[in-house]
Amino acid sequence: MGRLFFYSDQVLDSLHNRCLDDVLFEGKSPREIKIGYIPSTEDKEKKYFHIKKQYYHMYGVENILFFDLYSEFDPTKIDELVSCGIIHLSAGDPIAFRKALKERSIDQVLKDYYTNGGTIVGVSGGAVQLGKSTKLFHLFIGSNEQSVIDALGLVDFEYLPHYNRWNDEFKEKVKDYVHSTGTIVYAGNDGDGIIVENGEVRMIGDIVKITKTGGA
Repeated sequence: MGRLFFYSDQVLDSLHNRCLDDVLFEGKSPREIKIGYIPSTEDKEKKYFHIKKQYYHMYGVENILFFDLYSEFDPTKIDELVSCGIIHLSAGDPIAFRKALKERSIDQVLKDYYTNGGTIVGVSGGAVQLGKSTKLFHLFIGSNEQSVIDALGLVDFEYLPHYNRWNDEFKEKVKDYVHSTGTIVYAGNDGDGIIVENGEVRMIGDIVKITKTGGA
């Protein structure tokens, strides 16, 4: 198995965010790393892609592949994607991102990449893809849709980013959901995150673990 990085958001001025980045690049030469960037939404002007390029350029990473799921989707780039040292799943609407990954049949590509030792970074809605489901966000919008609630299932929990931004009413709904389903939820504030490696969950920053028996 590889490594998974769950970022609530990538905030450079956060000490905990820098800690996550330090672990991500530990033992690596950033100038020799290639990152495969998968956008959560259509980004024809590459606006969000260029923002993320600037972020990684600050660490010395220069080789970043844009792997589109939308109008520029090119299945011949899959081999190049899985040759990357890191795959980055961008922030955005986790439900729409989930649909795009399924429609392009990238699920198994990412699962195989991780199983074979690859490192996947998920930010916000991208981090949600690594968990069991997107159901928390269906809960937020009041949707009963069942066709795309599953996520990649690389871990046995669900991830809730931006915990510092959610209101108390939604947080209570999350706890009710956990109590009724037995699901484990890790919730992180912006600038905080989780690293999963060798079955171990390492919490960086103010992470809340919500379980049926306690938490939050």
